[in-house]
Amino acid sequence: MLSTTGWVLKTWFKTTLWLALGVGAVWLFTEDTGYLTVAIIAAVLAEVWTIRSLCREWLTEAEVWCWWWPK
Repeated sequence: MLSTTGWVLKTWFKTTLWLALGVGAVWLFTEDTGYLTVAIIAAVLAEVWTIRSLCREWLTEAEVWCWWWPK
């Protein structure tokens, strides 16, 4: 379980870092605020999707390895 937790946290951190770099690049290299707004909304949606997927993965692993985990 600890390896799965570490993998989930590392994957979440890498995803968040890439999304932040993408939003930062849009902020630096575009002058239209419309693009920045779209980039922020897309990053937030991608972040929510990533968190939900990683939580689902972690819970599936918990059900397999933890006999005391409620089903």
